[in-house]
Amino acid sequence: MEGMTNSAVVLADTAAYAVAVEEASQAAAAYYATGESTLDDDAYDRLARGIAAYEQAHPQEVLAGSPTGKVAGGAAVGDVPHTVPMLSLDNVFSAEQFVTWTASLERRIGRPVEAWSVEPKLDGLAVAARYREGRLEQLITRGDGTAGEDVSHAIGTVVGLPGQLAEPVTIEMRGEILMTTEQFEQANTVRTEHGGAPFANARNGAAGTLRAKDRPYTVEMTFFAYGALPLPGSGELAGTLAELPHSEVLAQAAELGVHTAAGTDVAPRTVTTVEDVQLRVEEIAALRASLPFGIDGIVIKADLAADQHDAGSGTRAPRWAIAYKLPAVEKVTRLLDVEWNVGRTGIIAPRAVLEPVEIDGSTVGYATLHNPADITRRDLRLGDHVMVYKAGDIIPRIEAPVAHLRTGEEQPVVFPEACPQCGSEIDTSEQRWRCVRGRNCRLVASVSYAAGRDQLDIEGLGATRVVQLVDAGLVADFADLFALERE
Repeated sequence: MEGMTNSAVVLADTAAYAVAVEEASQAAAAYYATGESTLDDDAYDRLARGIAAYEQAHPQEVLAGSPTGKVAGGAAVGDVPHTVPMLSLDNVFSAEQFVTWTASLERRIGRPVEAWSVEPKLDGLAVAARYREGRLEQLITRGDGTAGEDVSHAIGTVVGLPGQLAEPVTIEMRGEILMTTEQFEQANTVRTEHGGAPFANARNGAAGTLRAKDRPYTVEMTFFAYGALPLPGSGELAGTLAELPHSEVLAQAAELGVHTAAGTDVAPRTVTTVEDVQLRVEEIAALRASLPFGIDGIVIKADLAADQHDAGSGTRAPRWAIAYKLPAVEKVTRLLDVEWNVGRTGIIAPRAVLEPVEIDGSTVGYATLHNPADITRRDLRLGDHVMVYKAGDIIPRIEAPVAHLRTGEEQPVVFPEACPQCGSEIDTSEQRWRCVRGRNCRLVASVSYAAGRDQLDIEGLGATRVVQLVDAGLVADFADLFALERE
């Protein structure tokens, strides 16, 4: 591999192409089996685009193992046939690419698309939930798109997938199973309490949990429906679903008691122009950091059944829907060191020093680690590959080590035995460690903060004057400011 652009890895020759295909195949196999890929989503996307570009330029060299044009990169397997193929989505990465795609769709159907449905691309696992006369009977993963894996043992642990629908209909609900932020944190707490390694991220947690059997504990997940279709025995419902716009199919799913994204801040919305689609894309992207679940893009679909029918589908993806991918907010990098900094109140806070990595348009070299107990719970080690998360203006955080990438050369994080600032003893009685001197450990910073405009607002008492007062022994705590005499 000679280098890379923002959009794709550049493959210089046949050997580089073969290596890339092998790397992508292994990463996809791990991703769809347990969520534990050796590549983060952004790295995999760039590699896959590089492979596709090379194949377009050298069609005679395409390898059978290439992920191009295959559902799940050709890696997933299953033995339960889907009634209708369960396809992936093609991607666009910019407004320009999206406009080009809409123009090609409208040329294909021979008319303007009448309405667009715009909804979040949830970062989970696609599943099909089969209901027979209103009762949930079977849960199947997407697999290779034609057949999936039976994970019906997970029934009862997924919020939003009721055991019984509001009406006794025979129907298949399709959607994403994921962990919300709260569920992910709870899952890692339960998992580490039972001696397991923490999940690297929420998708990894959902993938591993969905397939797990005979665990001594249960972990909750959430389902979001993105579609529904008839099954043999659906009767009149089959004709109804075939004629309804996508937006009304989702509304019917919700009426039956299945969870959709309708109640969230990024609820599916139907618009009529490409400009309105772009506005909604920007709105969803802006809300991403505040959502209680992960999204990695926005899905745009032709809403009307007639438009979908006339557009048709390829072997990998429908031609009437596209995923507008957002910049990655998660990347894998290495934990190089842990710094211990003392705040103005005496709190001793660890900070991760990372191998610099670009996330969401900025270079990240540090991340928060909360407290020593958090380091122990996550079993972080120096040299670990770690999943780093950044969203909006939030300080980047480490979600967990990527345990399956360990080489055995990683070293334990060394906790301080004395205050790194003043050498005093450390109070370790609570999760957040503290210098026994408290505010007095960082006296200048503490007094300067207390005198600041938004606190006591003491005019003329800047940092230089505070240093003089402390050095002269006149101030040992900010309360001493009120005992000072004119002399």
